[in-house]
Amino acid sequence: MGYFTDLVIVGLSLGMVYGLVALGISFIYSGLDIVHFAHGEIYMIGAFLGVTALRLTGLDYPLLLLISMVLTALIGAAIERLFYRRLTRQGGGISFAGMGIIIAGFGISMVLQNVAFLVWTARAVPFPVNFGLPIEIGELMLPRAYLWIVAVTLALMAALHGFLKYTRLGLAVRAVAFNKDIAYLLGINVPLMMSVLFGIGCAMAAAAGVLIGPINYVEVSMGIGILIKAFAAAVVGGFGNLPGAVLGGLLVGVVESLGAGYLSGNYKDIYAFALLIAVLMVRPSGLLGVTVKVKA
Repeated sequence: MGYFTDLVIVGLSLGMVYGLVALGISFIYSGLDIVHFAHGEIYMIGAFLGVTALRLTGLDYPLLLLISMVLTALIGAAIERLFYRRLTRQGGGISFAGMGIIIAGFGISMVLQNVAFLVWTARAVPFPVNFGLPIEIGELMLPRAYLWIVAVTLALMAALHGFLKYTRLGLAVRAVAFNKDIAYLLGINVPLMMSVLFGIGCAMAAAAGVLIGPINYVEVSMGIGILIKAFAAAVVGGFGNLPGAVLGGLLVGVVESLGAGYLSGNYKDIYAFALLIAVLMVRPSGLLGVTVKVKA
């Protein structure tokens, strides 16, 4: 029973990371109708920014997390303004721009990878954060890094929910996500809100990168695997559904951990897709999926 509990805890912790990245993907899609295929590289850039901030400033971990999120949000807003805005200015996202957005996403992914290679090289970099001794729960020794992942992820999800529901800026973002034309008529600065929305989605990916950094090394290619898992999580939960993205991330993490523990760790990347196929066979729209409305 102890071994099973260990696997579930590890799976939930990793699932929180998958859920954060999937949350950013779903947030961008639900608001802008853009499927952001460069989100894995945003996750990687966020992790590298956290490591760099640690080396330059030596700040505490929460401040490193905040700095990485803010800087990555600005990078994301610039990407939306310079690239995606030109493709979607005629109205709507992928429904209108179609293949252009997909190709642009892969192009941005390659550009970010090469920029990261030039700045940080291909060498894997440690994220030396000391969280202290593990916490002993019965016979279970739980590393504090996993507690940070769970606590920060829950706090960010609660903060995003509060921002969207209880602030004027969040209400403006929701209005733009619902219908851009009506938002214009209400006097909302739609272009600014689009950049804010995209930046928030990218900040979630950056947070995931900083959270996973102390557990794994930070490297240029780290975004590829997380993108696949995050898309699987988003589809399992219901693409474009924010609570569904989190639920999908947790399920993918647990299934992956249990499969690696009881079957084989060599095929751990397959288990997420086995779950994806199983869910889609039963519910093609995902567990919490809803009919996606055409964006204005």
